Amino acid sequence: MNPSADLTFIRIAGQQFDEYVNAEALFYPIGSVSGMAMPQLTIGAWLEAVWRVRAVESSLDAEQRAILNDAVAEVQRVRRLWSVLYQHKAQREFKSRLDSWTWYLDDVLNASAGMSPTGAGYVEQAHVRFKLQLLRQDTPQPAVELQRLHVADRRLRARFADGPFIWDPVLQPAAPPDTFWFLYGQPVVN
Repeated sequence: MNPSADLTFIRIAGQQFDEYVNAEALFYPIGSVSGMAMPQLTIGAWLEAVWRVRAVESSLDAEQRAILNDAVAEVQRVRRLWSVLYQHKAQREFKSRLDSWTWYLDDVLNASAGMSPTGAGYVEQAHVRFKLQLLRQDTPQPAVELQRLHVADRRLRARFADGPFIWDPVLQPAAPPDTFWFLYGQPVVN
């Protein structure tokens, strides 16, 4: 976990959020900042970065807290100003990420016993499921998409082995297992 990189993304994303919400692009390229490649801006990426920084907020200095608070305030302003566009974009992202997540699960859960879906592959893909959870908490999602997520979760739970928290341990206190159960173990192939 790198709060400095997350704060850079949060600051730049906050500055570009109005343009992003009004753009047709769902995955909005930010580019590089001071030689550091930024992830593409999406509502889910924004929510995840803010969540990670808030998980370690007590360790931030006053300047870092100001960066976080200013960016969050700007995004809230844009969200109020363009609420319909924001909601539409969040729903488009939810569907897009859900498609990606279900395709990943199809590959993993249909793998033969000789193939192992565990390890770094799942740890990285869990970010997709995590963004789905954050988007679901942030914006009302269509019932049909929530049903698809429920089915995907049922499929994963049927092949899930509980285990230790799979991300940086500093984030664990902010990730209760009843909500973020998919971060406490990995799928197994029979």
